[in-house]
Amino acid sequence: MKKHPLFDVLDAMYRQAQVQYGGAIKGKWLHDGDGCPGCGKDITEMKWKKKKAISLNAFFYRDHAVMIGYLLCGKCGHHIHSEAQKNPHTKLQIHDEIEKNLKAAFVKHLGH
Repeated sequence: MKKHPLFDVLDAMYRQAQVQYGGAIKGKWLHDGDGCPGCGKDITEMKWKKKKAISLNAFFYRDHAVMIGYLLCGKCGHHIHSEAQKNPHTKLQIHDEIEKNLKAAFVKHLGH
């Protein structure tokens, strides 16, 4: 079975996180739960610079030393990327919601 190209991108993101965080990062996990962690809607493509794109992202969950990869719906992805163009490196309210939902999903995953 051929590996999906998203896993290659996630692997590259993980290697970069290891360079950035060193021994503080111990693993990676791809959230594959139901819906967008920002709003709960279905994961969809987004339009970016007149092309179709998907929003693959990750954050470092320090409490568990894991990089969590996740996909966003087109609306949330476009919102975050548009705001980043206006105000780079600014944390948005939606980031807090995404992190809260992903942390809960990861902890639930550990219980399985």
